[in-house]
Amino acid sequence: MKTLLLRAFALIAAILPMAEAAPKPKVPKVFGDFPVGKTFTFTVSNAMTSATQGTTIIPEAPVPKGVPAFTVGQQVTFTIGKKGELIGPGFKVKFVSGAVGSNVYMNKPKQKAAPTAVTVHKDTTTNEPYAVSMGFFTFKLTKRVPYVTQTYYTVGTLN
Repeated sequence: MKTLLLRAFALIAAILPMAEAAPKPKVPKVFGDFPVGKTFTFTVSNAMTSATQGTTIIPEAPVPKGVPAFTVGQQVTFTIGKKGELIGPGFKVKFVSGAVGSNVYMNKPKQKAAPTAVTVHKDTTTNEPYAVSMGFFTFKLTKRVPYVTQTYYTVGTLN
């Protein structure tokens, strides 16, 4: 009986380290219900650019350099990056937070860079995206007169 118990103990002692050494499967990182590498494509349904030069409003300004120039009807593909960032053609926006119904992405303003605010709208039951709202903002000062441009896009259809 002692021999049987010693053999059973030795067998368990030999197998236990192997079970612990087995690699754990990698769980994909998820940011606001979207795993890294997720892609989705929507059609631009609204595109608008306006500006102010000092106190003068320019209702139909051109899209400034450094901001993507999308047109209504154009297909735009988005990808979730390794750090949760939203990547689109010509831009990358950092993940801020995810909640029921939307994810928020934002870049902090930097000199000579267009700060960006993006919301990915998602279905509250399936968590699948159905639209993206984007706002690109630029600022420059010419002869002490501020020139601010706002470019807004709706990609997909908002409910």
